[in-house]
Amino acid sequence: MQTKRLRISPIDPIQIKDLSLRLQQAASATIDSSSAVFFRIAFGSCICYWAWDYMSSGIVRTRYIEPDFHFTYLYLDFIFPLPGPWMYVLFTCICLLGLFVALGLCYRIASILLAVLFTYVFLLDKTNYQNHYYLISLIAWWMPFLPLNRTVAFDVWIKPSSELCVIPAWVLWVIRFHVGLPYFMGGMAKFIPDWLLGFPMGEMIASKSDLPLIGAFLAWEPLGLIMSWGGLLFDLLVVLFLLYPRTRTVAYLCCIAFHLTNSVVFNIHIFPWFMILATPIFFDSTWPKRVLNSGRLLAPGQVQSRSSEGIKQVSIGFLLFLGFYSAFHIMWPLRHFAMEGDASWHERGHYFSWRMMLRGKKVVLGFALKDPVTKQVSDGQPTRFLNPEQYERMGRDPDMILQFAHFLRDEYRSRTGQEPEVYALVLASLNGRKPALMIDPNVNLASEKRGLGTRAWVLPNTEPLIWPPWSIPPSEWRNHIEIPSLKFLKEDSNSN
Repeated sequence: MQTKRLRISPIDPIQIKDLSLRLQQAASATIDSSSAVFFRIAFGSCICYWAWDYMSSGIVRTRYIEPDFHFTYLYLDFIFPLPGPWMYVLFTCICLLGLFVALGLCYRIASILLAVLFTYVFLLDKTNYQNHYYLISLIAWWMPFLPLNRTVAFDVWIKPSSELCVIPAWVLWVIRFHVGLPYFMGGMAKFIPDWLLGFPMGEMIASKSDLPLIGAFLAWEPLGLIMSWGGLLFDLLVVLFLLYPRTRTVAYLCCIAFHLTNSVVFNIHIFPWFMILATPIFFDSTWPKRVLNSGRLLAPGQVQSRSSEGIKQVSIGFLLFLGFYSAFHIMWPLRHFAMEGDASWHERGHYFSWRMMLRGKKVVLGFALKDPVTKQVSDGQPTRFLNPEQYERMGRDPDMILQFAHFLRDEYRSRTGQEPEVYALVLASLNGRKPALMIDPNVNLASEKRGLGTRAWVLPNTEPLIWPPWSIPPSEWRNHIEIPSLKFLKEDSNSN
Protein backbone atom coordinates (compact mmCIF):
# COMPACT_ATOMS: atom_id res chain seq x y z
CA MET A 1 0.00 0.00 0.00
CA GLN A 2 1.44 3.29 -1.05
CA THR A 3 1.55 5.91 1.73
CA LYS A 4 0.69 9.49 1.04
CA ARG A 5 3.15 12.14 2.03
CA LEU A 6 1.89 15.01 4.10
CA ARG A 7 2.31 18.19 2.15
CA ILE A 8 2.97 21.36 4.05
CA SER A 9 2.00 24.42 2.12
CA PRO A 10 4.81 26.93 1.90
CA ILE A 11 4.35 30.20 3.70
CA ASP A 12 3.21 32.86 1.32
CA PRO A 13 5.38 35.97 1.79
CA ILE A 14 2.63 38.09 0.28
CA GLN A 15 0.14 36.94 2.94
CA ILE A 16 2.63 37.64 5.72
CA LYS A 17 3.29 41.09 4.34
CA ASP A 18 -0.46 41.75 4.08
CA LEU A 19 -1.01 40.59 7.68
CA SER A 20 1.83 42.73 9.01
CA LEU A 21 0.46 45.73 7.14
CA ARG A 22 -2.97 45.21 8.66
CA LEU A 23 -1.47 44.94 12.15
CA GLN A 24 0.48 48.15 11.58
CA GLN A 25 -2.64 49.95 10.41
CA ALA A 26 -4.70 48.67 13.36
CA ALA A 27 -2.03 49.65 15.89
CA SER A 28 -1.59 53.08 14.31
CA ALA A 29 -5.30 53.86 13.94
CA THR A 30 -6.23 57.04 15.80
CA ILE A 31 -8.74 57.02 18.64
CA ASP A 32 -9.95 59.58 21.14
CA SER A 33 -7.44 60.03 23.98
CA SER A 34 -9.97 60.87 26.73
CA SER A 35 -9.94 57.53 28.57
CA ALA A 36 -6.14 57.27 28.38
CA VAL A 37 -5.79 60.81 29.75
CA PHE A 38 -8.14 59.91 32.60
CA PHE A 39 -5.88 56.93 33.30
CA ARG A 40 -2.86 59.26 33.41
CA ILE A 41 -4.59 61.48 35.96
CA ALA A 42 -5.70 58.50 38.07
CA PHE A 43 -2.26 56.86 37.91
CA GLY A 44 -0.36 59.98 38.96
CA SER A 45 -2.89 60.86 41.67
CA CYS A 46 -2.74 57.39 43.24
CA ILE A 47 1.05 57.47 43.42
CA CYS A 48 0.96 60.99 44.84
CA TYR A 49 -1.45 59.86 47.57
CA TRP A 50 0.55 56.67 48.20
CA ALA A 51 3.78 58.61 48.81
CA TRP A 52 2.03 61.18 51.01
CA ASP A 53 0.36 58.46 53.09
CA TYR A 54 3.65 56.62 53.56
CA MET A 55 5.24 59.78 54.92
CA SER A 56 2.33 60.99 57.07
CA SER A 57 1.60 57.57 58.60
CA GLY A 58 5.24 56.91 59.57
CA ILE A 59 5.65 53.94 57.21
CA VAL A 60 8.75 55.50 55.66
CA ARG A 61 10.39 55.58 59.07
CA THR A 62 9.34 52.09 60.24
CA ARG A 63 10.08 50.30 56.94
CA TYR A 64 13.10 52.07 55.51
CA ILE A 65 14.89 54.06 58.22
CA GLU A 66 14.60 52.19 61.54
CA PRO A 67 15.40 48.56 60.50
CA ASP A 68 19.06 47.57 60.70
CA PHE A 69 18.60 44.98 57.99
CA HIS A 70 16.68 44.84 54.69
CA PHE A 71 15.78 41.75 52.68
CA THR A 72 16.99 42.23 49.11
CA TYR A 73 15.88 40.43 45.99
CA LEU A 74 18.24 37.84 44.56
CA TYR A 75 21.22 39.45 42.77
CA LEU A 76 20.06 42.95 43.82
CA ASP A 77 22.07 43.24 47.03
CA PHE A 78 23.50 46.55 45.85
CA ILE A 79 20.11 48.28 46.31
CA PHE A 80 19.75 49.73 49.81
CA PRO A 81 17.85 52.64 51.44
CA LEU A 82 19.18 56.16 51.54
CA PRO A 83 20.42 57.34 54.94
CA GLY A 84 17.89 58.77 57.40
CA PRO A 85 16.05 61.92 56.27
CA TRP A 86 16.95 61.35 52.63
CA MET A 87 14.22 58.73 52.42
CA TYR A 88 11.72 61.49 53.22
CA VAL A 89 13.26 63.60 50.48
CA LEU A 90 12.88 60.66 48.11
CA PHE A 91 9.21 60.14 48.97
CA THR A 92 8.55 63.87 48.67
CA CYS A 93 9.99 63.69 45.16
CA ILE A 94 7.78 60.69 44.32
CA CYS A 95 4.74 62.58 45.65
CA LEU A 96 5.53 65.62 43.51
CA LEU A 97 6.36 63.55 40.44
CA GLY A 98 3.04 61.72 40.75
CA LEU A 99 1.32 65.09 40.88
CA PHE A 100 3.25 66.30 37.84
CA VAL A 101 2.21 63.20 35.87
CA ALA A 102 -1.42 63.68 36.89
CA LEU A 103 -1.30 67.33 35.81
CA GLY A 104 0.62 66.59 32.61
CA LEU A 105 3.35 69.00 33.68
CA CYS A 106 6.87 68.26 32.40
CA TYR A 107 5.32 64.88 31.69
CA ARG A 108 8.20 63.10 29.96
CA ILE A 109 10.84 63.98 32.52
CA ALA A 110 8.45 63.49 35.45
CA SER A 111 7.33 60.05 34.27
CA ILE A 112 10.90 58.85 33.70
CA LEU A 113 12.01 59.98 37.15
CA LEU A 114 8.87 58.51 38.70
CA ALA A 115 9.55 55.12 37.13
CA VAL A 116 13.13 55.13 38.44
CA LEU A 117 12.31 56.25 41.98
CA PHE A 118 9.20 54.11 42.45
CA THR A 119 10.98 50.99 41.20
CA TYR A 120 13.91 51.78 43.50
CA VAL A 121 11.58 51.90 46.51
CA PHE A 122 9.78 48.76 45.33
CA LEU A 123 13.08 46.82 45.28
CA LEU A 124 14.41 48.07 48.62
CA ASP A 125 12.96 45.34 50.82
CA LYS A 126 11.40 42.03 49.80
CA THR A 127 9.15 42.04 52.86
CA ASN A 128 7.29 45.02 51.38
CA TYR A 129 6.40 43.17 48.18
CA GLN A 130 2.86 43.70 46.95
CA ASN A 131 1.50 42.67 43.56
CA HIS A 132 0.05 46.13 42.97
CA TYR A 133 3.49 47.72 43.48
CA TYR A 134 4.80 45.36 40.80
CA LEU A 135 1.93 46.43 38.52
CA ILE A 136 2.58 50.12 39.13
CA SER A 137 6.29 49.62 38.38
CA LEU A 138 5.49 47.97 35.05
CA ILE A 139 3.09 50.74 34.05
CA ALA A 140 5.46 53.46 35.27
CA TRP A 141 8.14 52.31 32.82
CA TRP A 142 5.66 52.54 29.95
CA MET A 143 4.33 55.98 30.83
CA PRO A 144 7.22 57.99 29.29
CA PHE A 145 6.50 56.32 25.94
CA LEU A 146 2.73 56.92 26.01
CA PRO A 147 1.69 60.32 24.54
CA LEU A 148 -0.77 61.19 27.29
CA ASN A 149 0.16 64.85 27.80
CA ARG A 150 -1.20 66.35 24.61
CA THR A 151 -4.60 67.28 25.97
CA VAL A 152 -5.92 68.25 29.43
CA ALA A 153 -2.32 68.87 30.48
CA PHE A 154 -0.21 71.78 31.61
CA ASP A 155 2.27 70.87 28.88
CA VAL A 156 -0.38 71.92 26.33
CA TRP A 157 -1.01 75.16 28.20
CA ILE A 158 2.74 75.87 28.00
CA LYS A 159 2.94 74.83 24.33
CA PRO A 160 -0.53 75.09 22.69
CA SER A 161 0.75 73.84 19.34
CA SER A 162 1.34 70.38 20.87
CA GLU A 163 -2.36 69.80 21.60
CA LEU A 164 -3.79 66.62 20.08
CA CYS A 165 -6.92 64.86 21.28
CA VAL A 166 -6.19 61.52 19.59
CA ILE A 167 -3.69 58.72 20.26
CA PRO A 168 -2.66 55.61 18.33
CA ALA A 169 -4.66 52.52 19.24
CA TRP A 170 -1.63 50.63 20.55
CA VAL A 171 -1.40 53.06 23.49
CA LEU A 172 -4.86 52.09 24.70
CA TRP A 173 -4.13 48.39 24.31
CA VAL A 174 -0.85 48.62 26.22
CA ILE A 175 -2.72 50.12 29.17
CA ARG A 176 -5.52 47.57 28.89
CA PHE A 177 -3.00 44.72 28.82
CA HIS A 178 -1.40 45.84 32.08
CA VAL A 179 -4.71 46.50 33.86
CA GLY A 180 -5.93 43.08 32.74
CA LEU A 181 -2.81 41.26 33.94
CA PRO A 182 -3.65 41.03 37.67
CA TYR A 183 -7.18 39.93 36.82
CA PHE A 184 -6.51 37.13 34.33
CA MET A 185 -3.12 35.96 35.64
CA GLY A 186 -4.48 36.12 39.19
CA GLY A 187 -7.15 33.68 38.04
CA MET A 188 -4.61 31.37 36.40
CA ALA A 189 -2.58 31.29 39.62
CA LYS A 190 -5.64 30.01 41.50
CA PHE A 191 -5.59 26.64 39.77
CA ILE A 192 -4.01 24.96 42.77
CA PRO A 193 -5.61 22.31 45.04
CA ASP A 194 -5.85 24.46 48.16
CA TRP A 195 -7.71 27.29 46.44
CA LEU A 196 -10.09 24.93 44.65
CA LEU A 197 -10.99 23.43 48.05
CA GLY A 198 -11.69 26.84 49.60
CA PHE A 199 -8.35 27.54 51.30
CA PRO A 200 -7.07 29.94 52.52
CA MET A 201 -10.11 32.10 51.73
CA GLY A 202 -12.29 30.28 54.27
CA GLU A 203 -9.76 30.83 57.04
CA MET A 204 -9.22 34.49 56.05
CA ILE A 205 -12.86 35.51 56.05
CA ALA A 206 -13.63 33.51 59.19
CA SER A 207 -10.98 35.57 60.99
CA LYS A 208 -13.07 38.69 60.15
CA SER A 209 -16.24 37.33 61.74
CA ASP A 210 -16.05 39.97 64.48
CA LEU A 211 -16.78 42.78 61.99
CA PRO A 212 -20.07 44.63 62.63
CA LEU A 213 -23.10 43.84 60.45
CA ILE A 214 -21.38 41.33 58.15
CA GLY A 215 -19.53 39.32 60.80
CA ALA A 216 -22.16 36.59 61.10
CA PHE A 217 -22.23 36.18 57.33
CA LEU A 218 -18.44 35.87 57.16
CA ALA A 219 -18.56 33.08 59.75
CA TRP A 220 -20.76 30.93 57.46
CA GLU A 221 -18.64 27.85 56.69
CA PRO A 222 -19.46 27.33 52.95
CA LEU A 223 -18.64 30.97 52.21
CA GLY A 224 -14.92 30.25 51.82
CA LEU A 225 -15.51 27.70 49.04
CA ILE A 226 -18.06 29.94 47.32
CA MET A 227 -15.76 32.95 47.40
CA SER A 228 -12.78 30.90 46.20
CA TRP A 229 -14.54 29.67 43.08
CA GLY A 230 -16.26 33.01 42.59
CA GLY A 231 -12.90 34.79 42.75
CA LEU A 232 -11.35 32.36 40.28
CA LEU A 233 -14.17 32.74 37.74
CA PHE A 234 -14.28 36.50 38.24
CA ASP A 235 -10.55 36.89 37.58
CA LEU A 236 -10.61 34.68 34.48
CA LEU A 237 -13.72 36.14 32.86
CA VAL A 238 -13.96 39.77 33.91
CA VAL A 239 -11.59 41.09 31.23
CA LEU A 240 -13.61 39.35 28.52
CA PHE A 241 -16.84 40.86 29.86
CA LEU A 242 -15.18 44.28 30.09
CA LEU A 243 -14.17 44.06 26.42
CA TYR A 244 -17.69 43.13 25.29
CA PRO A 245 -19.88 46.28 25.13
CA ARG A 246 -23.13 44.61 26.23
CA THR A 247 -21.66 43.22 29.45
CA ARG A 248 -19.15 46.00 30.15
CA THR A 249 -21.22 48.03 32.62
CA VAL A 250 -22.27 45.01 34.68
CA ALA A 251 -18.67 43.74 34.70
CA TYR A 252 -17.39 47.08 35.94
CA LEU A 253 -20.00 47.20 38.72
CA CYS A 254 -18.81 43.73 39.76
CA CYS A 255 -15.24 45.08 39.76
CA ILE A 256 -16.26 47.90 42.07
CA ALA A 257 -17.98 45.48 44.46
CA PHE A 258 -14.99 43.12 44.31
CA HIS A 259 -12.42 45.79 45.11
CA LEU A 260 -14.52 47.46 47.82
CA THR A 261 -14.88 44.07 49.50
CA ASN A 262 -11.12 43.57 49.33
CA SER A 263 -10.50 47.01 50.83
CA VAL A 264 -12.67 46.09 53.83
CA VAL A 265 -11.55 42.50 54.39
CA PHE A 266 -7.86 42.80 53.47
CA ASN A 267 -5.20 45.44 54.09
CA ILE A 268 -3.88 46.06 50.56
CA HIS A 269 -3.53 49.85 50.65
CA ILE A 270 -4.22 51.71 47.37
CA PHE A 271 -4.66 48.64 45.15
CA PRO A 272 -8.50 48.44 45.25
CA TRP A 273 -8.88 52.17 44.59
CA PHE A 274 -6.31 52.20 41.81
CA MET A 275 -8.02 49.29 40.06
CA ILE A 276 -11.44 50.93 40.40
CA LEU A 277 -10.04 54.03 38.67
CA ALA A 278 -7.97 52.09 36.12
CA THR A 279 -10.51 49.51 34.97
CA PRO A 280 -12.66 52.05 32.99
CA ILE A 281 -9.84 51.93 30.42
CA PHE A 282 -11.84 49.02 28.93
CA PHE A 283 -14.78 51.31 28.15
CA ASP A 284 -15.11 53.24 24.90
CA SER A 285 -12.23 55.69 24.62
CA THR A 286 -14.66 58.66 24.67
CA TRP A 287 -16.38 57.77 27.94
CA PRO A 288 -14.97 60.68 30.01
CA LYS A 289 -16.35 63.19 27.53
CA ARG A 290 -19.70 61.44 27.53
CA VAL A 291 -19.83 61.49 31.32
CA LEU A 292 -18.85 65.16 31.45
CA ASN A 293 -21.05 65.92 28.44
CA SER A 294 -18.38 68.25 27.09
CA GLY A 295 -19.83 68.35 23.60
CA ARG A 296 -16.35 68.03 22.08
CA LEU A 297 -16.64 64.45 20.85
CA LEU A 298 -14.95 63.76 17.56
CA ALA A 299 -16.89 61.85 14.95
CA PRO A 300 -15.12 58.71 13.65
CA GLY A 301 -14.37 60.45 10.37
CA GLN A 302 -12.81 63.39 12.18
CA VAL A 303 -10.61 61.09 14.23
CA GLN A 304 -9.31 59.33 11.14
CA SER A 305 -8.73 62.60 9.32
CA ARG A 306 -6.38 63.79 12.03
CA SER A 307 -4.21 60.66 11.95
CA SER A 308 -1.34 62.49 10.28
CA GLU A 309 -1.08 65.12 13.02
CA GLY A 310 1.93 63.89 14.98
CA ILE A 311 1.05 60.19 14.86
CA LYS A 312 3.30 57.89 12.85
CA GLN A 313 2.67 54.34 11.73
CA VAL A 314 4.31 51.85 14.10
CA SER A 315 7.08 49.64 12.79
CA ILE A 316 7.06 45.87 12.52
CA GLY A 317 9.94 45.78 15.00
CA PHE A 318 7.84 47.56 17.60
CA LEU A 319 4.91 45.18 17.03
CA LEU A 320 7.26 42.22 17.49
CA PHE A 321 8.51 43.76 20.72
CA LEU A 322 4.91 44.13 21.95
CA GLY A 323 4.28 40.49 21.08
CA PHE A 324 7.34 39.19 22.93
CA TYR A 325 6.65 41.51 25.88
CA SER A 326 3.07 40.27 26.19
CA ALA A 327 4.09 36.61 25.83
CA PHE A 328 6.73 36.97 28.55
CA HIS A 329 4.30 38.53 31.02
CA ILE A 330 1.83 35.73 30.39
CA MET A 331 4.34 32.86 30.63
CA TRP A 332 6.66 34.11 33.40
CA PRO A 333 3.96 34.19 36.14
CA LEU A 334 3.15 30.53 35.41
CA ARG A 335 6.68 29.26 36.06
CA HIS A 336 5.75 27.84 39.47
CA PHE A 337 3.61 25.17 37.75
CA ALA A 338 6.84 23.73 36.29
CA MET A 339 8.56 23.61 39.69
CA GLU A 340 8.51 20.67 42.04
CA GLY A 341 6.53 21.11 45.23
CA ASP A 342 4.06 23.73 46.40
CA ALA A 343 5.06 27.33 45.65
CA SER A 344 2.99 28.46 48.63
CA TRP A 345 5.35 26.40 50.81
CA HIS A 346 8.81 26.83 49.28
CA GLU A 347 7.98 30.28 47.75
CA ARG A 348 9.93 29.64 44.53
CA GLY A 349 8.01 31.33 41.73
CA HIS A 350 5.78 33.18 44.17
CA TYR A 351 6.97 36.71 43.48
CA PHE A 352 6.10 38.63 40.29
CA SER A 353 3.43 36.01 39.54
CA TRP A 354 0.13 37.60 40.64
CA ARG A 355 -0.28 34.92 43.33
CA MET A 356 -2.69 37.02 45.38
CA MET A 357 -4.18 35.73 48.64
CA LEU A 358 -3.16 32.14 47.82
CA ARG A 359 -1.51 31.25 51.08
CA GLY A 360 -2.10 31.86 54.73
CA LYS A 361 1.06 31.02 56.61
CA LYS A 362 1.58 31.09 60.36
CA VAL A 363 5.16 30.59 61.44
CA VAL A 364 7.23 30.11 64.57
CA LEU A 365 10.96 30.39 64.04
CA GLY A 366 14.24 30.83 65.82
CA PHE A 367 17.94 30.96 64.95
CA ALA A 368 20.86 29.33 66.75
CA LEU A 369 24.51 30.32 66.29
CA LYS A 370 27.27 27.89 67.20
CA ASP A 371 30.81 29.08 67.72
CA PRO A 372 33.20 26.70 65.89
CA VAL A 373 35.89 27.05 68.58
CA THR A 374 34.06 27.12 71.90
CA LYS A 375 31.08 25.03 70.65
CA GLN A 376 28.88 27.45 72.53
CA VAL A 377 25.34 27.85 71.13
CA SER A 378 23.63 31.23 71.35
CA ASP A 379 20.22 32.59 70.36
CA GLY A 380 20.22 34.56 67.10
CA GLN A 381 17.58 36.96 68.49
CA PRO A 382 16.30 38.21 65.09
CA THR A 383 14.05 40.83 66.70
CA ARG A 384 17.20 42.81 67.56
CA PHE A 385 17.55 43.66 63.88
CA LEU A 386 14.06 43.31 62.37
CA ASN A 387 10.79 45.11 62.87
CA PRO A 388 7.66 42.99 63.54
CA GLU A 389 6.53 43.03 59.90
CA GLN A 390 9.94 41.96 58.61
CA TYR A 391 10.12 39.20 61.22
CA GLU A 392 6.64 37.92 60.37
CA ARG A 393 7.15 37.94 56.59
CA MET A 394 10.63 36.45 56.77
CA GLY A 395 9.21 33.30 58.32
CA ARG A 396 7.13 32.57 55.22
CA ASP A 397 10.03 32.60 52.76
CA PRO A 398 12.99 30.18 52.93
CA ASP A 399 15.11 32.53 50.81
CA MET A 400 14.63 35.35 53.34
CA ILE A 401 15.47 32.94 56.16
CA LEU A 402 18.68 32.01 54.35
CA GLN A 403 19.58 35.64 53.70
CA PHE A 404 19.07 36.53 57.34
CA ALA A 405 21.15 33.53 58.41
CA HIS A 406 23.98 34.96 56.30
CA PHE A 407 23.49 38.32 57.99
CA LEU A 408 23.73 36.71 61.45
CA ARG A 409 26.89 34.89 60.31
CA ASP A 410 28.50 38.12 59.08
CA GLU A 411 27.45 40.08 62.18
CA TYR A 412 28.88 37.40 64.49
CA ARG A 413 32.10 37.25 62.48
CA SER A 414 32.59 41.02 62.61
CA ARG A 415 31.98 40.98 66.35
CA THR A 416 34.05 37.94 67.36
CA GLY A 417 36.31 37.17 64.43
CA GLN A 418 34.89 33.63 64.25
CA GLU A 419 32.80 32.06 61.44
CA PRO A 420 29.74 30.58 63.21
CA GLU A 421 27.39 27.84 62.17
CA VAL A 422 23.82 29.13 61.80
CA TYR A 423 20.77 26.90 62.21
CA ALA A 424 17.06 27.70 61.95
CA LEU A 425 14.12 25.97 63.59
CA VAL A 426 11.05 26.91 61.54
CA LEU A 427 7.55 25.53 62.11
CA ALA A 428 4.93 26.65 59.59
CA SER A 429 1.19 26.10 59.29
CA LEU A 430 0.06 26.51 55.65
CA ASN A 431 -3.60 27.31 55.02
CA GLY A 432 -4.69 25.98 58.41
CA ARG A 433 -2.73 22.72 58.27
CA LYS A 434 -1.01 21.19 61.25
CA PRO A 435 2.40 22.90 61.58
CA ALA A 436 5.40 21.17 60.04
CA LEU A 437 9.14 21.78 59.81
CA MET A 438 9.87 23.97 56.80
CA ILE A 439 13.69 24.11 57.16
CA ASP A 440 15.98 21.22 58.02
CA PRO A 441 17.15 22.27 61.50
CA ASN A 442 20.40 20.33 61.15
CA VAL A 443 21.64 22.16 58.04
CA ASN A 444 24.20 24.90 58.60
CA LEU A 445 22.60 27.75 56.64
CA ALA A 446 25.75 29.82 56.90
CA SER A 447 27.36 27.56 54.29
CA GLU A 448 24.38 27.43 51.92
CA LYS A 449 24.31 29.76 48.89
CA ARG A 450 21.40 31.80 47.59
CA GLY A 451 20.42 30.99 44.03
CA LEU A 452 17.72 29.98 41.59
CA GLY A 453 18.17 26.23 41.96
CA THR A 454 16.40 23.79 44.23
CA ARG A 455 17.10 23.99 47.93
CA ALA A 456 17.60 20.61 49.59
CA TRP A 457 17.43 22.19 53.04
CA VAL A 458 13.76 23.15 52.48
CA LEU A 459 11.68 20.21 53.67
CA PRO A 460 8.52 19.15 51.78
CA ASN A 461 5.14 19.77 53.33
CA THR A 462 3.24 16.49 53.75
CA GLU A 463 0.49 17.72 56.08
CA PRO A 464 -3.05 17.42 54.64
CA LEU A 465 -5.68 20.15 54.73
CA ILE A 466 -7.95 20.03 57.77
CA TRP A 467 -11.17 21.71 58.82
CA PRO A 468 -11.56 23.43 61.17
CA PRO A 469 -8.09 24.96 60.74
CA TRP A 470 -5.33 24.34 63.25
CA SER A 471 -6.11 26.61 66.18
CA ILE A 472 -3.56 25.68 68.86
CA PRO A 473 -1.58 28.81 69.88
CA PRO A 474 1.92 29.03 68.35
CA SER A 475 3.44 29.07 71.84
CA GLU A 476 2.27 25.46 72.27
CA TRP A 477 3.19 24.10 68.82
CA ARG A 478 6.38 22.39 69.95
CA ASN A 479 4.30 20.25 72.32
CA HIS A 480 2.40 18.81 69.36
CA ILE A 481 5.13 18.53 66.71
CA GLU A 482 7.82 15.87 66.57
CA ILE A 483 11.17 17.67 66.36
CA PRO A 484 14.19 15.62 65.21
CA SER A 485 17.35 15.48 67.26
CA LEU A 486 19.22 18.79 66.96
CA LYS A 487 22.78 17.80 66.13
CA PHE A 488 24.20 21.27 66.64
CA LEU A 489 23.51 20.96 70.37
CA LYS A 490 26.15 18.26 70.53
CA GLU A 491 29.70 19.46 71.08
CA ASP A 492 31.12 17.30 68.29
CA SER A 493 28.76 18.55 65.56
CA ASN A 494 30.28 19.44 62.20
CA SER A 495 29.35 22.13 59.70
CA ASN A 496 27.17 20.91 56.85
